[in-house]
Amino acid sequence: MPTPIEVTAEPVDQDRCKFILSRAVHEPGVKKYTSVEDAAESPVAEAVMEVSGISEVVVSGNVITAAKSDPDMPWSVLEPQIRYAVNAGAERLEASAASVGGAMDDDAIYDAVAEIFETQINPAVAQHGGRIDLIDVQDATIIVRLMGGCQGCGMANVTLRQGVEAAVKRLVPAVKGVRDITDHSSGSNPYFQQGSK
Repeated sequence: MPTPIEVTAEPVDQDRCKFILSRAVHEPGVKKYTSVEDAAESPVAEAVMEVSGISEVVVSGNVITAAKSDPDMPWSVLEPQIRYAVNAGAERLEASAASVGGAMDDDAIYDAVAEIFETQINPAVAQHGGRIDLIDVQDATIIVRLMGGCQGCGMANVTLRQGVEAAVKRLVPAVKGVRDITDHSSGSNPYFQQGSK
């Protein structure tokens, strides 16, 4: 059972309240949900959206901002329900990660990671003129090759470790790490030049 998340409520105005959590429950960035169905990708946001009287949830790291549908409903009534929902959602998230993380072989990991690369990672990397190819998965380690503006880029290692590896491990907990097999010395158009040493 996960350690309970402490939740501090800070009303923003009559209709919105910010809830600061003792730990992050969402990837970096901001995501807005206006229905339970929209929030299905985020167990914590989904649980908060299920609270009767909540019409919108915005999640950013360890902050959840909720909007209520009934202006006459006091936050003092909704706050305990939201605290409960946050922890229930966190339990769902950890249970889901554990079941996915323990049951995937390399082929299943490859399929899951390929989808993430196609829909999330490569569209972002393409903005810098690059692409990351998923080559293989061996013993739960994904093997990648960087192309275009990523090949020879001075920020390639940071992108891989803090961006790609962190995102993939969060979405596919069975992944143990990322190995880059790119020949960075042959990059012809890197987005950031290597610094001189």
